[in-house]
Amino acid sequence: MTLQTLPFNKALLKKDWKMTKWLCFAVAGILFFTMTLGVINTYNNYQRTIQEMEKHPEWYAGYDKDEYKAELKNLLQDKFKQLSGMGAMLVVFTPMAAAALLFGEEKRKKTFEILATMPFSRTEIFFNKVVIAFVNAILPFLINAVIMAAALWFSKGLRDFYSAGMVMSWFGADAFRLFVILSFSLLFASLTGTSISQLVLTIIFFIFPIGFTGLLYMNMAVWGYRISVIDEFLNIFGSYTMPGILSNIKEVPITFHLISAIIMLAAAKLLFDRNKLERSGETLEFETIETFFKFGVAVCTSMLIGVIVTGCAGSFIYFTNNVPRIFTIIGYIIGIFLGWFVASYSIKTNRAKV
Repeated sequence: MTLQTLPFNKALLKKDWKMTKWLCFAVAGILFFTMTLGVINTYNNYQRTIQEMEKHPEWYAGYDKDEYKAELKNLLQDKFKQLSGMGAMLVVFTPMAAAALLFGEEKRKKTFEILATMPFSRTEIFFNKVVIAFVNAILPFLINAVIMAAALWFSKGLRDFYSAGMVMSWFGADAFRLFVILSFSLLFASLTGTSISQLVLTIIFFIFPIGFTGLLYMNMAVWGYRISVIDEFLNIFGSYTMPGILSNIKEVPITFHLISAIIMLAAAKLLFDRNKLERSGETLEFETIETFFKFGVAVCTSMLIGVIVTGCAGSFIYFTNNVPRIFTIIGYIIGIFLGWFVASYSIKTNRAKV
């Protein structure tokens, strides 16, 4: 496939870039001051500390220069390998924000209806928005990676602390995470009708595995699994969830997440093609999604009620943790019906308000 056959459209690219470029520059700036500036100043900070040690040796009694240098190296290595703090927040929320601006805001303002009257196909609109979304997500990290790599050329002293390979590994790991989270965000961009509902649902389902893991832990404990078995299972399970990609990249099943991201991206395209423009501005684009949400709420409620019923039976009937499993099963059944009812009532109430 050549570039000529790809649905690039300069007008759409220019429009979407103009609408979102502030996000790209803002993220690049935040990343520079929270990550890059500290990295490229490492050698200067080291030199200043050494000078202070020479001027005031009494202040640094027992402090070894080589140990200090090794400590700085280790800190930088951890910074490049481990995702934490502001870096983690940028990796998670930048693609979500880009998708919300490019899709949710257009739907909220109903500007998709205007685009539909122009000579643009849905494929063109979707493709160019995805391109700009990826640019907004990845370009800030690429800019900072280039700055850190270029700093090695200007300052030979920095080469004692980190290498261009470490920078590229950092960028590659974050680019992978950004791609996965952006694909995940684009899926919800095609399901929802406003930027607020898009962001809320994307965030909820992103962190959902964390709460679900807790429910699994409690239920496995109720059924008598050993703690070591539970921990081993949940560690494996967690690595396959969205929050799992924030872990050390060596512990992440990259192939699984890449395939999942491609599937989500394809699903987002198919759903976007089936969006009804008249539903833009509403919370959900598809009524059929309601069943999925009901099922999700019912399953989670079932797992929670099962644990609660088992705990109550152990506390008030048997006065022991050894409770017949029938109570757990009864709790599951009650939870399914309760969760389904609550979800249905909530959807019905919101529809009535609309």
